[in-house]
Parts: sequence; C-alpha cells; structure tokens
Amino acid sequence: MLDKVLEIAEKNLKGYQWEIFYLKNKKLKAESNDFKLEKVSSAEDSGFSIRVLNENRQGFAYSTSFTDEAIKETIETAKALSEITSPDEGNYLLDKLENSEKVEYFDTFAVNLPFEEKVEKAIELEKLVKQKDERIKAVRSSTFIENIVYTSLVNSYGVKIEEKGTYYTAMVSAVAVENSDSQIAWSYNATRFLSDLNLDDIASEAVFHATSLLNAKTIPTKKMTVLLAPHAMTEILSTFSYAFTADALIKGKTLFKDKLEEKVASQKLSIVDNGRYPKGLYSSSYDAEGSVKRKNVLVENGIFKGFLHNLYTAKKLGLSSTGNAVRRDFRSLPSVDITNFYIEKGSDDIKSFLNDSDEVLYIIDLMGLHTADPISGEFSLGASGIIYHKGEIVKSVRGITIAGNFLDILNRVILVGEDLKFYGNVGSPSVVVEGLTVAGD
Repeated sequence: MLDKVLEIAEKNLKGYQWEIFYLKNKKLKAESNDFKLEKVSSAEDSGFSIRVLNENRQGFAYSTSFTDEAIKETIETAKALSEITSPDEGNYLLDKLENSEKVEYFDTFAVNLPFEEKVEKAIELEKLVKQKDERIKAVRSSTFIENIVYTSLVNSYGVKIEEKGTYYTAMVSAVAVENSDSQIAWSYNATRFLSDLNLDDIASEAVFHATSLLNAKTIPTKKMTVLLAPHAMTEILSTFSYAFTADALIKGKTLFKDKLEEKVASQKLSIVDNGRYPKGLYSSSYDAEGSVKRKNVLVENGIFKGFLHNLYTAKKLGLSSTGNAVRRDFRSLPSVDITNFYIEKGSDDIKSFLNDSDEVLYIIDLMGLHTADPISGEFSLGASGIIYHKGEIVKSVRGITIAGNFLDILNRVILVGEDLKFYGNVGSPSVVVEGLTVAGD
C-alpha cells in the first residue's frame, strides 16, 4: 500500500518537498469480569499522512483509504493548504539519514501465540488480585492489550525508515472492603515483550494500595517527610514533562526558562530522556522525523542542562534536534515530546531509612494532577497514604492535601532509591522528600 502512495506522490508533488508517514496498528484487547472474558476486541487501524513544504509554508493531510482517488485527494489537500498557510522558517525536512545502530523490540514469539492464550491474561490478572487478600471483594476492571505497530517514513530527500514494535499492557483495579469501609486502587504496566509483563507485580501493587487505605482517617496539618514510591513520583514527573520540551520554551510555558546551567533540584537528582533505553516503551532507532534517538540528560546532579527538541524547535532556536519528534498516529503532525523519561536510580537504601525513621508518609494516591500549572510549577493535590514508624505501618490517612511547587519537591529530595521502575514510558525510583506541608484537619 505504501508503494502505491509513493508512486502517486512522486508524480504529483514535483517542485515540493514532501514527507509520507505510514502506520498500521493491530490491537487486541480483552477485559475480564468474574473470571470470564467480558469483552474481547480485535481491530486494525492503518493510514498515511502527507506533509508538503512550499517555501516554508506547510500543508498536511491524511487518509485511511489507499485507493488512487483517495491518495490523489490527500495530496491535493496538503498542497492546497501549503498555499494558504503562513511561511515559517522552522518548517523543514530531514535531508540526510544518519546511520544508527538498530533499536527494535518486536516479540515474534508472543505475536504468534494462540489468540486464546493471550486474552486469558485478563482472567489471570483478575485471579491474582482476588487471591492475594480476603478483603478484596471485587475487581472493577482487569484488562490486557496487545499492540503490534508498523511504521514507515519516506521523504523527498531519499530518507526512508521502516520500523516495527510490540507493546503489551495490563491494568487492574481492586476493591477492598473491611467493616463498613471500602477502598479502590489500581495498577498497570506496559512492556515491549509479553514475558516482561509481570502480572503478579501489578496485582500485588493494586491489592497493597487498596487494603492499606482501609479505615483511613485524616491527620492534623503539619510538615512531614514524604516517601514518593515509583508510581507516585512517576505521576508527578509525567505531569510536568511538557516543561522540559523546547515547544514549552518557545511558547513561554515552562518553569525552566532562563535556568540553563542553574540548580533546579537536589544534587541527588538526575532526570533523563532516553529514546534508546533498553526495552523502553518508546525506544527505537529514529524519531518521527528521522532524527537518531539518543540519551538526553536534562537535569544532572540537580543542574538543568537543556530542553528536548524536534527539527522545528531546533531550527527556531539555532540548535540541533535531540531526537524527540513524536507522532501519536498518522493523523497528527510530529511534535516534540518525551520518549523514555525518568529519574536515574540512586544508591540509597529506602527500606533502612524507613526502619530508622519515626514518621514517614508514604503516598499511595494523588488526585488533581490535571490541575497542576506547568508554567509556574504550582500544584495542590488531594492525597492518601500510610504512615510508617520504624518500618511498620501505624496509620492509614486520607482527606489530606499536598500543595507546593514542582521545583520545591525536586530541591527537597534527600534520598533516591535503587528501585527504578517504569510505568509506561515514564519511570522513577523511590524518592524521599523532606519538609512538605501536609494539610489535614
């Protein structure tokens, strides 16, 4: 199908710079309820987009149809749009493909497993949750998803890239009940290989969080030492990830503006985006424009080192792409975004710290992250969790609020654990933050 698009494009786009992006995604999704498959769906989504440049004026169109007529219509639409848009010097296409060591994660073994064996993963996850604690009375959802993705990028300069990948996701929510109280918690993960998708870990986390919050009560307002386990710190990091992009810088929507080579975090913290991370969810050889993906250190031992770029932002600021052009699918233009984004693991023993500490608040759930301000870094979040004393859980808490600033959290980190864990494409080890104000009664 792509060959037909290319043949027609080459005939109809003479005098233009052009780029064609093709994507096919085969998706399998299974949902379990009461140890039975409640919903099973299998679908394939495919399509292509055409981006044309006419003296720095850009036109873009896409189609899910591969008929000659649809391809020609898509090309003409992109050409017409390039005639009426304003010129922008940031618009350009990659003119030469840099050699790169192949980074591709495709689970041939799992792809060829019987359909029945894969969809049973949803039931397996539900069973694991219900077996772990008698207080788990229900599982609201238990879901397994397989995505098999093929992409191609070709442009008028002769750049041609073909990549494929597999993605496996499982998610579950557990309902714990004790006396007259009930609590719900969820967990998920996603991997490139099915064998790396640890259903028992996902189930254990959901059960631990749900049961730990039973009979929780609020506490008086005070300053506390807070333990942000990987799942909680990952949520915070993801919320503010846009602030690390050059698009945010150009639009004046980042709290890191004018902070290059300045201290923005504890010396213990290094924050990285690595498009080649081993088995990373967004790892591949090239980004969505053909630039080589690489490891970009954004914060090094507390010092801010720079922003993430695609071709557009790099051209606008006189820099080079960092390999961070991302496309959600063929329906969208490439934008600049994170790939595998994480806090590098430290060397601190979090368990020993808990055993030696009189009072530490372990955050289980954060609510209201969508209201955080990525420009100022300000946030006010509802929270729940458990309080540890000398390594033992002594109280469950809810109805509390944590308010502050993202930079304040980064600067108050006193410990960084060795337990780096990814949730999708964002990861973090456990971090301990001192002196946070926790608002309760």
